[in-house]
Amino acid sequence: MRMAVIGISLLMSGCWYLAGPTTICGDDFQSGLEECDDGNDADAGMTLRDSGPTDPPVPVEKVRPMPRSELLGAFDEQRRQLVFFGGDDGLPIDCQTAPHPVGLDDLWIYDAASATFEEIFVEGAKPPARARGMAVYDPTGDQMVIFGGRFRRRDRGEYVNFKDVWALDLENKTWRQIETGSGGPTARSNPAGGFDRQRGEMIVFGGNTSRNGLAFGPQNDTYALNMETGTWRSIRAEGERPEARLFHAAAVDSEGQRLFIYGGGDANAWQGPFLGDLWVLDLEEQRWEQLHNGRGANVPMGRIWATVAYDATSDRLLLFGGHNDGDLGNNNDTWSFDLSEREWINLTEGETIEEAAFGFCDFPPNFTVPDLEAPERRSAHLSAMDETRGEWILFAGETDCGIIDDVWVFDMQREGWIELFEPKVGESCVRGENPEACVALCPQ
Repeated sequence: MRMAVIGISLLMSGCWYLAGPTTICGDDFQSGLEECDDGNDADAGMTLRDSGPTDPPVPVEKVRPMPRSELLGAFDEQRRQLVFFGGDDGLPIDCQTAPHPVGLDDLWIYDAASATFEEIFVEGAKPPARARGMAVYDPTGDQMVIFGGRFRRRDRGEYVNFKDVWALDLENKTWRQIETGSGGPTARSNPAGGFDRQRGEMIVFGGNTSRNGLAFGPQNDTYALNMETGTWRSIRAEGERPEARLFHAAAVDSEGQRLFIYGGGDANAWQGPFLGDLWVLDLEEQRWEQLHNGRGANVPMGRIWATVAYDATSDRLLLFGGHNDGDLGNNNDTWSFDLSEREWINLTEGETIEEAAFGFCDFPPNFTVPDLEAPERRSAHLSAMDETRGEWILFAGETDCGIIDDVWVFDMQREGWIELFEPKVGESCVRGENPEACVALCPQ
């Protein structure tokens, strides 16, 4: 198992909080699609960061989910579990994702304390299979709430976009569909948002309303769903708002009063240029503000399908990976954004191009200078902040070599990445056991 840390040895003592997962069994399928032709104290862990650097737990690989990208997930702060649903397990063909013919509808938890996976078999109704939706953690309701996404039953034709809302009871591991009535956002994929803890609302911004896999319909509307009443309201915030987008990343602060939106793509999201701007929506004042325009030196290159997270101890945002519109494509750089100074800081540089591609989707083994102290370059992954431990968890995603199933954590005290689960697939050849024998970027 590789443990990559910048500048500090891992041979340091410490403690790890232990917790056990839960399993309930059953199965069902419910519809919630757009009409088309085809197609304990929830806040208990927020300030309990360890007093000093500690070693991670030894992963126990009893069971493990299949590789995937475009999944929906959120971090259960009370139980310290990354909960995720669905996604796409289609392997890329000619550099384009080949969606799974029926989609994924499985539910998993990754227990951060014990470093174990467990599949949850739910009794009763559950959401239809989907990818490219969004999920938020609702501490008051002790639930994960999902909205939107897309699905199609075969590899050709239009997608079905979703506008249904489902809540997963995190104690009992059961789903219920929230009846929202009329109004609210239209059916869409690739929305992003967060949870307003003061008002008990799920916030949704933007996304793609097109059902055509080769064309996009980006949006820049903002809606709030009240979790008690199940009613939507349109947020018509003051100030200039972000331009319409999809494939963007979002995060909320630990009080749930600031929603941050980063990057993404517009109607030309297949080829770019991609967006690199950063915005904040003050949920108390109902006002948008641009924090950075994404231009200038020493800033992340514009990208789609990155992830961002809020680090409460340092009042900063963290950014990892995503796909830029340059020659590199997928990235594995790590950045922080200082919210007081309003400037980007590069924490890990990530990989750079060493030898250019031979042609379209034809890369040499030394296409990049490998950075083994960072995860494989990727996009469409899942990440979540564990404030108790002071670690940012990273799982799955799409790489140049397919889809991946590894787990890494970024330690905020050490400012470096640690690999907990090595991938079974999706990793470039030079990261394997015999890099000298590689004849192409991906294992043959």
